[in-house]
Amino acid sequence: MAKKKNNIMLIIPAFLLMGTAIGVQMQSIIKHSITGLIVGIIVYFFLLFRNKKIKKTNS
Repeated sequence: MAKKKNNIMLIIPAFLLMGTAIGVQMQSIIKHSITGLIVGIIVYFFLLFRNKKIKKTNS
C-alpha cells in the first residue's frame, strides 16, 4: 500500500486565493488577501498540531 502524501501545506494558498476572490468582489483586494493569508497560516498550524496529537495517540 502506497504512503499517502501529506498536502496540508496547500491550505495556505487556498485561503489566500479565497481572500483574493472576496477582495475582488468587495474592492479591497489587499486587505482580504492578507486576511486570507493569516487565516490560512493559523489553520495550517492548527491542523499540524492536531495531526501530531492524533499520530502520537495512535502510536
